[in-house]
Order: sequence, then C-alpha cells, then structure tokens
Amino acid sequence: MFRRSLIAALGIAALGIGASAQDARIVVLGDSTMEWNYAGVARAMAQALGEPIQNESISGARFSHPMSYFVGPMDIRRQLPGRFYEWVVIAGGANDLAAECDCSACDETLDQLLDDVGLGQIPDFVEEIGLRGGKVLWVQYYDAPEGGGPFSACTDEFAELDARLEMLANTVDSFHLADMSEAIDPRNAGHYDPDRVHPSAEGSARIGAYLAKRINTLR
Repeated sequence: MFRRSLIAALGIAALGIGASAQDARIVVLGDSTMEWNYAGVARAMAQALGEPIQNESISGARFSHPMSYFVGPMDIRRQLPGRFYEWVVIAGGANDLAAECDCSACDETLDQLLDDVGLGQIPDFVEEIGLRGGKVLWVQYYDAPEGGGPFSACTDEFAELDARLEMLANTVDSFHLADMSEAIDPRNAGHYDPDRVHPSAEGSARIGAYLAKRINTLR
C-alpha cells in the first residue's frame, strides 16, 4: 500500500514533462513490469518523448482478474481512465498465467485472453479502445535471465500468447506490438532486478526508451 501511495503522490507528478500528466496523450496500463522502479518505464518514456505520460500500472495486476468488480485496477482493463488517449500502452498476461494455471496446462486461460482465431478478452478491450479513437501498443515480455527465474516455467505459454498477439496485430490496424526483448538482454544481469523477474532501474529506462522509439516510429 505504501509503495502505491508513494507512486500516486510522487510518481505521476514526475511523469509530466512540460505539462500536467492530465494532459497526457499516452497512458500506461499493466502489471509490475511497468510499475517497477516507481513507474520507471513511464518516466523514461516521458523523458524520451518530451511529453507527459500517465501511469496507471499496478504490481500484481492481471489482464483479466476473476474478481474484477471487487479488485478494481488490479484488473488491467479497469485501469483505463475514462477519457481519450492517442496511445494505450499495455503489458499483461503473466500474472493471469501464473495464478490461474501455474504456467502449466494453460489452454483455457490462453483462450480466454486470446484464442487461436482472434477472439477473447484482449481483442474485446482493443476494440473498446479503438471505439474511443485510440491505438494500443501491447508490450510483450522479455526473456528470463540466463540461468532462469521464477517465470521460466511460463516460457511456452508466453511464446503461444506472442504468436496469437502477432496474428491479432496483422488483422487489427489499431493494435501494435513492442517486444521488450529488444531492450532487455538475458545475458546482462544488470538489466534485471535481483529477484530475476522485474527490470532493474537500468532495465526500466531501456524499456521506456525503446517504447518511446516504437511510438515515434508508428505515429
């Protein structure tokens, strides 16, 4: 609770560069990958783009939480504020796979998120954002560090989700992908937090700079 309160008090204000975060055209949703290092990814994006970024990501969030009504923004879909954004940057799915199927026998969870014909909760949310006129940049997870980490068991599930996301990106004009593996090198321990899951401060900065470059390329 303290960590989240500190981000609310300090982190969002730090994201505004030259303007209030309420004027942001980009919002970041997601789990601890985005929230780690006091919203370090969003802060690095704001610095690289020279514009405010609004961060709504929360550690532990799932893309689709089974108790969404009660847990609010712990369901990533409910993190989205009720106004227009040019870009909605999203990282999610890891906690769904870990919590709902222990990264094993995850066919049902994967199909709920995005099945192999392009239906599911992810495309439904993308459509909702598109109806507002916004575009989605979906952030794919980086690999575990060399030697493995707590999410190493999810490798096959992540690969399958990525394949389905790529299919969706090929069919929905407003949906784009950004692979954090472009920024995080599994051979470089300095890109990872000591827990071997989250990005280090350097890793968050690298991810944010990469996402900013990706958005500039797509604009």
